[in-house]
Amino acid sequence: MMQNFKYSYDENIDDLFIYLEGTKSKGAIELGNFIFDLDENKKIVGIQIFEASKVLSKILSNLTELTNIKEIRIETNNFRNMRAVKMHLVTSLGKSEGIIALPDLNFKSPALSC
Repeated sequence: MMQNFKYSYDENIDDLFIYLEGTKSKGAIELGNFIFDLDENKKIVGIQIFEASKVLSKILSNLTELTNIKEIRIETNNFRNMRAVKMHLVTSLGKSEGIIALPDLNFKSPALSC
């Protein structure tokens, strides 16, 4: 299910924070330039991206300046031991989308069950 997220971009430090309004983080996954905030059901409620313009230019299909963002939608899908986070950005110059893969917290590794 795709959800509309709010966002805050600090152009001076190139930091993008994407969040669901009215939700609380109960934990986080740090992966490179990303911090994924999770609620008590391990659903993504926030994403912080450091060096956002540099990082997102490699992930998104058609990135324009982050100061032109009009809307951000996030969709997540679980498959095997991974979670695909699909980002849809709408800017004043068009649409852009990309996928970020991260480990799924609900999956238990067979190697750890010994």
